[in-house]
Amino acid sequence: MQPEILANAPRCGAKTRSGKPCLSPRVKGRRRCRMHGGTNKGAPKCNRNAWQHGNRSTEAEAQLKKLSQANRDLRLSRKLREGRHLTPKEHDRLLDEYLRIKAL
Repeated sequence: MQPEILANAPRCGAKTRSGKPCLSPRVKGRRRCRMHGGTNKGAPKCNRNAWQHGNRSTEAEAQLKKLSQANRDLRLSRKLREGRHLTPKEHDRLLDEYLRIKAL
């Protein structure tokens, strides 16, 4: 008989070769058990052997974040120009941007 803490533990999300779900408890902070890769953290950061392309590199992610923010700002300014109603979150964003520009 299992201890109660083990019986109530969240289960691994993998499927076995027979197609049934794995019944092993998952590793803490992970979605898989130790047999299905829960202990493996993947390639180390800046591992050049695992490098395939730059689409998901840190630099590309930072550029994508800047572009997304610029796109949101453009949509917000278009909404403001057209006289449409702003949500409180959009209003706060606009005020923060104004204060940031004014401080420069």
